[in-house]
Amino acid sequence: KGESSSLYQQFTQGWKATYTDSKIWRIGLTQAMSEGAMYTFVFMWVPTMLSMDPPGGVPTGCVFSSLMMAITMGGILFPVVRSQVAKRLSSEHNSSEITATIIYVLASVSMAVPAFCLSSLSDSGSCFQKVLISFVIVEMCVGLFNPVAGTLRSKYVPDGLQGGILNIFRLPLNTVVCAGTFATDYLPAYQVFAIISFCFMAAAVLQASMVYDGSTISDKKKKV
Repeated sequence: KGESSSLYQQFTQGWKATYTDSKIWRIGLTQAMSEGAMYTFVFMWVPTMLSMDPPGGVPTGCVFSSLMMAITMGGILFPVVRSQVAKRLSSEHNSSEITATIIYVLASVSMAVPAFCLSSLSDSGSCFQKVLISFVIVEMCVGLFNPVAGTLRSKYVPDGLQGGILNIFRLPLNTVVCAGTFATDYLPAYQVFAIISFCFMAAAVLQASMVYDGSTISDKKKKV
């Protein structure tokens, strides 16, 4: 009973903190949009590759290995990218927010490539290499925004309420994933990739809105 009461208290405090601090709900929605877009992409890449029917077929195992390597490379490159951003800003204060914004914009642009190539505006048969490269880039972005997401959560979300607050944002995350899964069954592939691109760009806009928000809530976190 005591444990149940503690979980309920953490959940209600999490709702209160999320409602009263726009930084918390913005960081939660940013990460829900980006993760939802990523999971929708996971449903799309295999049927998209196969539908393009390149000469010799699609070596799906090699493509999968390349995508996993891209995620690993993204994680390795994250400290370098963040340090370069901080160096150009001459400050560490907003380097994580700006780095995340750049990553989400890059992911959005990479998903706009298959959206264009697979539409009637382009000859999809000549776009296989471009689409494959765009898939590798978006997976590298996944490797980049996984560590920056953790950094931003630790910066803005109170330590004692992280469990409750992260569970709250499972709702918009699962909504985006369900909508994306539904879209893969009923919409043309190029429209689904356009939606994925939009979600990443929406995450970038939300993240960019936090760049000049001033001080963090580190003092609040100490009080929780």
